[in-house]
Amino acid sequence: MAHPSNHESAPASAPAPTTTPAGSPKHRSTAERQTSPLRNASAVVAIVALAAAFAAIAIWTIAVPVAGITLFAGGLTVSPAAVALVSLGSGCAGGISYSIMKRFRGGTVMWTVLGCSVLAVSMAGPLMSGANGAAVAVLELMHLAVGATTILGLRILVPRSTNRAPDNGSESSGSGPSTAPSE
Repeated sequence: MAHPSNHESAPASAPAPTTTPAGSPKHRSTAERQTSPLRNASAVVAIVALAAAFAAIAIWTIAVPVAGITLFAGGLTVSPAAVALVSLGSGCAGGISYSIMKRFRGGTVMWTVLGCSVLAVSMAGPLMSGANGAAVAVLELMHLAVGATTILGLRILVPRSTNRAPDNGSESSGSGPSTAPSE
């Protein structure tokens, strides 16, 4: 006599799609995957620009209030607001140009050469500003900190894959050319 089993076979069903905490499906569409690195790159550019500004403000804070150095360049006293604005502007300009140039073959290398060239030219600014010895050293250090943070930060942290072209070899993509005869 066979005893009925408590293990009845249930029809196999596809598992429900998992969702992320934001409620969006875990598997994103091709369009979402292609724009996602751009959003991440924008966030990284903003973070790198803020880090560059923070580095310059940290140097200013150590030099002016702590060490008592007067930063007087080009006939003006260098304020923390000026340091922050110029640093943020430089970081944003570097980030925008990097985001554009990295899309081209060899663009990352060209951007790095351009960034290093701009940094080298900017290092001449404090020397020609009429600042005294200690102020020149502090201004040069701020230029170097902003330039190095921007160049290295963008090169290291910006996502490299941008999904430039769709995968034409994939049959399941459905975006390839139609082989159906036309009427």
